[in-house]
Amino acid sequence: MKDQMITVWPIDNPDANQARKDSCDYAVEHYDLNASEAAIRDARLQQANFDGEGPYLVGWSPSNVRGAPDKLVLVIDMSADNNQALIDQKFLFWKKQIVDDPSRWRNGFSVESVRAAIRIFADQYGQAMLDAIKLLGEKKL
Repeated sequence: MKDQMITVWPIDNPDANQARKDSCDYAVEHYDLNASEAAIRDARLQQANFDGEGPYLVGWSPSNVRGAPDKLVLVIDMSADNNQALIDQKFLFWKKQIVDDPSRWRNGFSVESVRAAIRIFADQYGQAMLDAIKLLGEKKL
């Protein structure tokens, strides 16, 4: 569907019954490190920096710009998050400001649109959120 942002948690067997039931325990136990490393490699082609321990949320829109040096990649770095509440806030940003608002990515990420989403969310969740979100590629935030 045109207005659907797919968020993928890379797992080694996505067809397993527990995966289809969105079992969090299964997802963690069957995390696909190779798929994650491939996403990081592709984002690095777009000037992304992964110096922290992670975890990271990485997104491309449209998906076929993955790894294209002149396109934008959205990276949310949760390396500095030392409690579940901070991590939950960043996942909430991803859901409310990215996934649930197709106008922000329907024609590809735009610096202006993502910047507006970050401001809205930062007003609610503070400077730590703003420091952790990076949009890299052709134009910098």
